[in-house]
Amino acid sequence: MLALLPVVYGIKQVAKDGIGIGAVLALVGGLAFALGFVRRQRRLSHPLIDLGLFASRAFSVALVVLLVGLVGVGGTMLLVTQYLQLVAGLSPLEAGLWMGPPALAMLVAGITAPLLARRIRPGHVMAGALGLSVVGYLVLSQLDRTPHGIAWVTAAFSLVYLGLGTIAALGTDLVVGAAPPEKAGSASALSETVQELGLAVGIATLGSLTTAVYRTRMGDPIDGVAVDLQRAVSDSLAGATSVARELPAGVLEQAQAAFLAGLNAAAATSAVSIAVLAVLAAVTLRHVGAATDEGPTARA
Repeated sequence: MLALLPVVYGIKQVAKDGIGIGAVLALVGGLAFALGFVRRQRRLSHPLIDLGLFASRAFSVALVVLLVGLVGVGGTMLLVTQYLQLVAGLSPLEAGLWMGPPALAMLVAGITAPLLARRIRPGHVMAGALGLSVVGYLVLSQLDRTPHGIAWVTAAFSLVYLGLGTIAALGTDLVVGAAPPEKAGSASALSETVQELGLAVGIATLGSLTTAVYRTRMGDPIDGVAVDLQRAVSDSLAGATSVARELPAGVLEQAQAAFLAGLNAAAATSAVSIAVLAVLAAVTLRHVGAATDEGPTARA
């Protein structure tokens, strides 16, 4: 916690106020605690995290896939739900219902991916699913340049969740299968922790990136807007929406366009990251046999 919380705080402060002494100290302090944690784990006879597990390439790559994949999903999920309510104008209940198709896509992927892995190498299955996620991210990265709508955004996010269901099912399988049998419990726990960490980091990083883009576009004073209203508008789209009735015509639309620009930037960043991740999975996990073979996946 001493490693993670200062880093997350530092990232959010950079997005809010730019690079400052407080943000830098938080980042440096968090990284210092992370280094201390790793060094201590290496010395313990019964460590909280057995770093020796990372000697397995399949184990390490599977964890990286889970971590980076969940970073993209966590940040994008935050932004898509905001889009549905603050741009499309849906109620929380309506927005929740529109998130049903992506959840169904994740469920289908989680069920079918292990079946496909019996005939196709797991690394290739994961790479293919991540490739579909890249398509979804690319669609979301063009929302301010193409006619956009609720169904369009939901379909794109469904592709993102399709990749999530696949890597969650096969990634955990690979992590546990690559560990020695007596350490399977530790490997499983580490897999779950990495996924939760990825979601949190995704919200912090991609949310901060979107906020930084938004505030850059909405930071200039707006004629005819009081200081307190200007502060709300420049802070976030949620702030602008809360005072929409008191704003001149066109200001809320300008704020929504700024939010879409931030969402586009976050989605484009995710698209590049997930594309690299797909190549990594295809190349480094190609030696892992299908589930019918005597490989880590079969043991798991």
